[in-house]
Amino acid sequence: MRAFRAQHPSGRVRNPLATLATLAMAGLAALCAVQTQAATWQALLVTATDDPRHTRLRHEKAYPGHPSGPVRPALDVALEESQMNLESSGHQLRLDALEWDGASASALVADINRKAPHYLVLDMPLAQQQALMAQFSALKTKPVVFNVAEGADVLRGSACHTNWLHTAPSQRMLADAWAQWLSSRGWRDVLWLVGPSPADKALREVWAAAIKRHGLKAKAERSFVLSGDPRQREQGNPRLLTAEPGHDAVLVLDTDGEFARTLPYATALPRPVVGSSGLVPLAWHPQWDRYGAPQLNRRFAKQAKRPMTGHDWAAWVAIKSIVTVLEDQPKATLPQQLAALRSGQVTVDGFKGGTVSFRAWDGQLRQPIFLAHGDGVAVQTPIEGAMHPRDVLDTLGTDERESTCKTR
Repeated sequence: MRAFRAQHPSGRVRNPLATLATLAMAGLAALCAVQTQAATWQALLVTATDDPRHTRLRHEKAYPGHPSGPVRPALDVALEESQMNLESSGHQLRLDALEWDGASASALVADINRKAPHYLVLDMPLAQQQALMAQFSALKTKPVVFNVAEGADVLRGSACHTNWLHTAPSQRMLADAWAQWLSSRGWRDVLWLVGPSPADKALREVWAAAIKRHGLKAKAERSFVLSGDPRQREQGNPRLLTAEPGHDAVLVLDTDGEFARTLPYATALPRPVVGSSGLVPLAWHPQWDRYGAPQLNRRFAKQAKRPMTGHDWAAWVAIKSIVTVLEDQPKATLPQQLAALRSGQVTVDGFKGGTVSFRAWDGQLRQPIFLAHGDGVAVQTPIEGAMHPRDVLDTLGTDERESTCKTR
């Protein structure tokens, strides 16, 4: 049998090796064309100078639920993990950083306009985010904004913005996680200890809504003061403050964190402490050991030289959300990406089990919440048996019918 050999139209026999070489060169040229046509997207991390959450002393104290360092390492880890996904979808994602001195929001807008980012990652407190929100119309490119730091429900409610997405859990989500679990255990009578600051008072209102939703009862409420003044001794003594019979748990609300950390094992009665200390609702814990979390924790610790916290996770999942929408919808414009993210169509693996997605009504990332102590995660919420007509994750935080956000 004669071997088959392709012929050129001129009648000359083709060289098989030459044909293969030609095909290889054509494939390489096509690949180069794809690479040169790859879309380049810019993400910008914005932080605030003299942010009180990021002082060296605050990082050293490492209060539960507080940042323990800058979030930049989390962004770098997420970007490194995602390079293969970006390349396969024909995209590039670059990361830059900007520090705002707080002088004027218009100056910040001018700096952002010079960098022209497609995505903003905000590691800033509430006031600074609202100042930027007020000047948002002056931005030339309307970026997709990821709030990775601030849990205040007002950003998801009356002061919401169409372009704001929140990977940091809201305060209401954290409160619902705790109340849901406490209700499931039948520990319904709660003794409240509330701090003196306006932030503590605002937090009280959020947790009061969670208590009402889950059928708990405020057995008694007392105000504490962290002070060395002997005239305020009773307001700073844990045993005196908790000498109230008939309660199942002690809830401490302390946005500063210093008083709360002294409370576990210092109560008058042997009762669990929850809230700002003891058993604390968190977005992430460095000892979470399921769904790929150990590998993520190791990668982050290697990069940052410290354990990963909930604030770091919120920054990490912001980048993962960007990469996922670029993968899922590689030809989408920036407004189309925002719409896809806000609609909940884009689901992201957050290493918490299942996937996470953004709520259409307030831009909040629905996600499991951990109830954790210093040594590990005690409970993952929503608890087993929690029910919701659409998504069980929506049992944590403000549901659609409760939302005061008017822009979508």
